[in-house]
Amino acid sequence: MPELPEVETIRLGLKKAIVGKTIAGVDVRVPKLFHGDKKSIIGKKVLDVGRRAKQIIIDVEGDNDLLIHLKMTGQLIYRPKQESGVASHGQIAGGHPSKDWTAVLPNGTTHIIFDFSDGSKLFFNDLRKFGWIKIFEAKELKHKLTEELGVEPFDKEFTTDELAKIISKKSNWNIKKILTDQTLISGIGNIYADESLFWAGILPTRIAKTIKYDEVLRLHTSIIKALQIGLKYGGSSENTYYKIDGAKGQAQEHFQVYAQEGKKCKRCGGVIQKIKLNGRGTHFCPGCQK
Repeated sequence: MPELPEVETIRLGLKKAIVGKTIAGVDVRVPKLFHGDKKSIIGKKVLDVGRRAKQIIIDVEGDNDLLIHLKMTGQLIYRPKQESGVASHGQIAGGHPSKDWTAVLPNGTTHIIFDFSDGSKLFFNDLRKFGWIKIFEAKELKHKLTEELGVEPFDKEFTTDELAKIISKKSNWNIKKILTDQTLISGIGNIYADESLFWAGILPTRIAKTIKYDEVLRLHTSIIKALQIGLKYGGSSENTYYKIDGAKGQAQEHFQVYAQEGKKCKRCGGVIQKIKLNGRGTHFCPGCQK
């Protein structure tokens, strides 16, 4: 599932592509993936594209906004006006990598299509149909996201003291479970939890109550560092291609432990290990992390 850097990369691309465009129509091909009355957004202009945790928010004129979750295999593919239906210059694509980047659209995995008044289109594809798009009243959406999601790592509220407070509330949890719980901290998933804990020198299996304040201080810095690396290199191609010209997210080339099992640690020369923790594959260096 795309994490904060991957979703932010998609957001930035979409913002350049669709802000200012007017929604002329919405073709819902699989009703269970679209919630709300599409008539409430037709004829309305896109004002902004935002993000909260791993979700994309499309701010539309009027009282309603769109919330999009790509889940495991969702894609958003924007294409300018064209005749052939295949990829062309100006396409913006993000989400699960597949041949759909260059395929004729719509196809069998296309479930929702947004038509803009200038002839361009935004396709929502999803191979496994886990993703969704929902229309919310803007105030309701803001309240929902505030209530259901934890602090964003790049917000000023995410301080070392705030992280220490979060950890202390879940004293019997392992630290990786805390980092990946979206109700506590938003946007960190399996990849960037492993990377953050490596940079902090903390084993993912450590129980929260054993972690000292100086380690929390390191972890706070390391979370920001891991996410900044992800953003700098356009996210990981584990989850997203962000340009149709074949340029992939390059973050995976800078991973220290994630998906590096059996390889030598770049810092200590030890062997990276992988275990199952909280039901997910978890990577760490036994030499660098304690």
